Amino acid sequence: MKKGFRYLKSILVTILAASLLLSGCGEGGEEKASAQGEVLNVAYFPTSFKSSLSTIAYVKGFFEEEGVNVNLVNLQSSADSLVALQEGKIDVNPLGITNTIQAIEDGEGGVVIIGGSAQAGGIIITTPENADKFKDLNNWKGATWATGRSYTGDFVVRHYLSEIGIDSNVDVSSVDLGDNLSIIQSVSKGEADVGYITADGARTALDYGLELITDVDDIEHAYPCCRISSTQNAVDTKGDQLVAYLRAVIRAYDFILANPDETIKIFTDLTSQDEDYVRDVLYGDFASAYVPDPARQKVLNFSQYLLEAQALSSTDGIKEAINVDLYKKALDQILTKYPDNENYKTLLEIYNEFDS
Repeated sequence: MKKGFRYLKSILVTILAASLLLSGCGEGGEEKASAQGEVLNVAYFPTSFKSSLSTIAYVKGFFEEEGVNVNLVNLQSSADSLVALQEGKIDVNPLGITNTIQAIEDGEGGVVIIGGSAQAGGIIITTPENADKFKDLNNWKGATWATGRSYTGDFVVRHYLSEIGIDSNVDVSSVDLGDNLSIIQSVSKGEADVGYITADGARTALDYGLELITDVDDIEHAYPCCRISSTQNAVDTKGDQLVAYLRAVIRAYDFILANPDETIKIFTDLTSQDEDYVRDVLYGDFASAYVPDPARQKVLNFSQYLLEAQALSSTDGIKEAINVDLYKKALDQILTKYPDNENYKTLLEIYNEFDS
């Protein structure tokens, strides 16, 4: 695994270096910066819902208000941003979990997890005639399952199949199709019995006449998706800036919950998607929850799922690479300033459950 990861990394380093030289890092070759003082370079994905906390924190001016000088670096994918993080081109990466954990295991770049961007957001789909049967994982033995092995929920489902004695590599015929549309079409055509998709594919699945039979969050509540990662070097040299960054995304969490109409408008403008689609992705029944908590225990559980699926060689060092102290400092500061805010009180409860 490590050899393959390093090979991918070498390719992405070359692509990343070229893109940074040719395009600057922002739209029109310009970088996007906020506030004053020492710069915190943050990967920016304005059309990705998974990084909604960072996007809202920027758009609403929370970075400036929290006193952090953020330079937003436009990148194409979580793979690009991970390489940029390891190479010291950025200080914060708000996307990725599987590749982040693999990078921690690999040991290159001193990658650490300091917060969360999203959790849950996966759906199991099938045809109407198979809905009752495949709602129960016990009936999956012998089924054909269309999925994407890069999806976080894929590993969650595999783990819970193994818990009931079903080996997803032996007892289920698993087909890695990699994207929602291909998975949806495979199930619709009868090539696969069930499919796993992410929440942004829900409307498309319904349009194809399929049923959304299981919210994977009901299989494991609050399973982790994208994490906010940094490096140990940034923690050591820019700790105060990282705390300020986390204060801003904590405030973005509150804003998303308290201001759905404005949040939908922001992402409708950024993504050019229609309003109903954006509403479903951000607030629908199967939507991810955009929670800034690191969720250390959940990440450790997920690391074990990766180990079971042979996507990780060892979980050694993972716990030590999850820094919950910066987030807790930021949350305490926010609670001191806004002691009556119920959303921030909820974050403290989440921290006490998953991080303390």
